[in-house]
Amino acid sequence: MELDDTEENETLPHLVAWLKETREQPVRATHAPRVHVAVDDRAKRAMGVLAPRNDLELGAPIGEGGMSLVVRGRQLALGREVAVKKIRPEVADQDATLHMLREAWITGALEHPNVVPVHDISLDEQGRPRIVLKHIAGSSWRNLMAGASLEWNIRTLMQVCNAVHFAHSRAIIHRDLKSDNVMLGEFGEVYLMDWGLAVALTDDGTGRFPLAKDVDSISGTPAYMAPEMVHAKGELLGVHTDVYLLGALLFEVLTGEPPHMGTTIEAVMHKVVRGAPEIPNDVPVELRHLLTRALAREPKDRFPSADAVREALGAFLEHRTSIELAVDAGKKLVELERVIGEPRSEDQRLRAYHLFGECRFGFREALRTWSENDVARNGLRRAVVFMTELALAEKDARTAQLLVSELEADTPEYLRERVAKAAKHERDKDARLASMARDLDPRIGRRVRLTISACMGMVWTILPWIGFFIERNDPHADQLAPFMSSIASLAAAAVVARMYRDALSRTVINRSLVRAVGVVLAAQIVMFAMTWKLGVTYEATRVLVLLLYAACSALVAATVETRLWPTPIAYVLVATVGCLVPAIAWPVESLANIALTVNVLAVWWRDDEKIARGVVRQK
Repeated sequence: MELDDTEENETLPHLVAWLKETREQPVRATHAPRVHVAVDDRAKRAMGVLAPRNDLELGAPIGEGGMSLVVRGRQLALGREVAVKKIRPEVADQDATLHMLREAWITGALEHPNVVPVHDISLDEQGRPRIVLKHIAGSSWRNLMAGASLEWNIRTLMQVCNAVHFAHSRAIIHRDLKSDNVMLGEFGEVYLMDWGLAVALTDDGTGRFPLAKDVDSISGTPAYMAPEMVHAKGELLGVHTDVYLLGALLFEVLTGEPPHMGTTIEAVMHKVVRGAPEIPNDVPVELRHLLTRALAREPKDRFPSADAVREALGAFLEHRTSIELAVDAGKKLVELERVIGEPRSEDQRLRAYHLFGECRFGFREALRTWSENDVARNGLRRAVVFMTELALAEKDARTAQLLVSELEADTPEYLRERVAKAAKHERDKDARLASMARDLDPRIGRRVRLTISACMGMVWTILPWIGFFIERNDPHADQLAPFMSSIASLAAAAVVARMYRDALSRTVINRSLVRAVGVVLAAQIVMFAMTWKLGVTYEATRVLVLLLYAACSALVAATVETRLWPTPIAYVLVATVGCLVPAIAWPVESLANIALTVNVLAVWWRDDEKIARGVVRQK
């Protein structure tokens, strides 16, 4: 609650007077100045119903306060151990008596598992009241807090919230919530103790409960105190006051100390009035938000109820695993950022992808456990963006595209555009490479080549023998007949190429072979025409044609199909034999053509066998 100048002038003189009386007292002790209590007829009637009983056997003291003493007792009728609270003899007056009775009446009205049961109220031999309470064998939460886990402490606080919320449902606020006032039983029971400062927000008509509207002094524990408690104005108190104190308990759980600590009460009260508690940076984000809201200075900014605080604490425990996973993944993300910033190397790249895998898994698991974990969502987004940038820098568009697909709508627009552009470039490149691969694949159209080669091989094997018999019958034959047959062969080849143009035009090897056959036949026609015109003998022309075949087949073997290298050797040998023994040029040419046919069929037929065995994938 922010104090303006008017409030400060009204409050500080009252606070200064209070500080003079409490300056030497501990900041973690409850401060409840004794004030005169106006006893109306209702309170008198409530006190009048008390009667003396002699069914208690008292034992050794187990605790004491400013006005009371707690001793061990035994209820004889029931034979059970109890705690008996009674007025200290030196302070036994009407105010002290009514104060203790009102605490007992409030506690007795709150029948809840987390509130110590009041078994009975009776009078002793001197007529002083005795309050019989359940005896709790255990320790205060303050003594156990530091050595306990965060989850255990939060679950303890949740049970305190249950007790406080139940009291609020009965229009009662505690006003002195602190770890000293919470007891833990031997079997894990949690009890909210010391309701001595509790007041009722409404009058129940019995006069038993002190009313908040009558509060006109500063009461509470300075180290935990809510800002409105400093004003000593009962109308400022309410459920929101206990909500603040629950936040103060959570602050102590997380930091080891209450929110307002100092060497003097003056310093502590200055913090209460002026400053909001500073929350350490290592407090989990969800608990930081919870603390900020519970410890808000303005009551309207706090949680609406103690139960709302309990639900927020329960939500944190449910989310805690997710939060821890996100924190661990965040550490990997920091390391990933560092590695990406280093000079690139293969080791750095592998390290980056390894770290990315670890932090991505952590963030995903955190989101799977709690889908609304913004820390995990933002961390995953940041990690994916980093790795997408790295993939783009390495021109790995496929990886970049896969990465941004994880972010969906969370992908930054600039990154989406860059990835789309890189992916298009990659697709265009792949299309070009695929086209080149198809264009260079010797398997495409192989069977058409085999069929045509077999047919042409048969024709070329037979034609030399026809020429041989023609030459024997007409020793003076010239180039006219082969010239015409070459033209016919070129025409036939053109017809075949047209018929099978789809298969023969799809790859480089097919197109090259078609062009090679066309060039050979065309060159052969030109050679026959020129040698005929120049008067070169037909016998010499045959040798030149064989050399032409040798040159063309050598060119094909060198550029198109290297496995055809035996063919040019065969043609060179045949040309040599034709040059040395012209009479057998025709038969040996037939042999060379047979060698070409066998070479072609052997090479491409072997590929068909590999395809059949699955060694080569057919396209």
